[in-house]
Amino acid sequence: MSGASAAGRPIPHPASPIPRFRLGTQSWSYFPDWVGSFYPPRTQSADALGFYSQVFDTVEVNATFHALPRESTVRGWYERSTPDFTFALKFPREITHDAQLERPQVEAPTAELIRLARRLEDKCGPLLLQLPPSFARSPANRRALDAFLELIPEDVHLAIELRHPSWAEAAVERALAARNIAWVLVDGDQPNARSVLFPADFSYVRWNRSGLEMHGWSEVQYDRGADLDWWANVLLHAPEHVRTIYGYMSNEFAGHAPASLRMLCQRLGLPSVDPRERWPQGVLF
Repeated sequence: MSGASAAGRPIPHPASPIPRFRLGTQSWSYFPDWVGSFYPPRTQSADALGFYSQVFDTVEVNATFHALPRESTVRGWYERSTPDFTFALKFPREITHDAQLERPQVEAPTAELIRLARRLEDKCGPLLLQLPPSFARSPANRRALDAFLELIPEDVHLAIELRHPSWAEAAVERALAARNIAWVLVDGDQPNARSVLFPADFSYVRWNRSGLEMHGWSEVQYDRGADLDWWANVLLHAPEHVRTIYGYMSNEFAGHAPASLRMLCQRLGLPSVDPRERWPQGVLF
């Protein structure tokens, strides 16, 4: 695409207003790989979120996909993170993969996730609804999705990752726009990767697994510069109605998510924090 950077230089900004970016990783709990590469040496898991929130201003919480946490856990997240931090909570797999949105079995866990999300107060970001790749745009699945969306209050920011390629079309974009629901933009080894739709006034990006062989998560192992150039160009030229872009990097993108995000920020012309600048004195060696 035109406007791509060379050697990671920032891509020229378009004339239209630039949305606010909130960029983070898919979870903060990568132990032990991130200790000594992102987290200071000897960091304990209980202290990880507090440090993480000094470097990034958002995180995607993958833990809620596996099981809903206790309310005390959610409040702990709120209390341990810095002001102006946001959490994006992922819907449980019992809703998306096991029941595949069918009511009435999804009603109770959906209500509970929303209740917990509200306990994050001003730190509540979008909720991520990730459907399995087998969830095609069949009449039955369309009805199930439409009925499920009736459970989501209007003030909840919802982002949907529809991984079957049959969903990537203009009619779906119009339907999502009518409800201000974000289409999840994805980079990865799945059929719907890089389907670019911007139906809502916010966008949600996930840089997922690349399919490349990785050896741990402590350092970048592949040059994904051309891919980051492509994404920077797409995001800097998002439509004017997109006010905020949330983006979450996976380790599987290139080997070490924090470093990949810093490379992306450079291309977007955004400031970024070197985590070592936040390490206490005396732990550099």
